[in-house]
Amino acid sequence: MTLLAIDALDAVLLVPLATAGLLVLLPGYVLSARLNVIASLVTLVAAVMLLFVRPAPGPYLQIDDLNVVFIVLNTFVGFTTSVFSASYIAHELETGRLTPGYLRFYHAMYQMMMFGMNLALV
Repeated sequence: MTLLAIDALDAVLLVPLATAGLLVLLPGYVLSARLNVIASLVTLVAAVMLLFVRPAPGPYLQIDDLNVVFIVLNTFVGFTTSVFSASYIAHELETGRLTPGYLRFYHAMYQMMMFGMNLALV
C-alpha cells in the first residue's frame, strides 16, 4: 500500500464532502458553480489515480477492480454533469424560478450525492 493510493481514496470521498460544506457558505452563484465543477474534476482525477494504485483493504473501506471502474465512471458522469448543469441552473436563476439560496443548496447537495455514490462503491 502506498501513500498515493490512500490519498486518492481519501480524495474520492473527502473532496465532495468538504466541498459540500463549503458550498453551503458561499454567497455567489457563479463562484459556487465553479467550485462544484472544480471539486468534481479533482474527484475524477483521484478516481483515475485509483486505476493505477490501489489501497489495501481496510476494516471498512475496500476497493476491487470492478469497483474502481464504477468509481471512475461515476466520477466522470458527475464531472460532465456538473459542467453542463451550471448553465441549465443559471437559466433557472435568470427566469426567477430559483433563488441564489436554492442554487447554493443545489450545488451542495450535488456534492453530497457524489459523496454518497462514491461511498456506496467503496
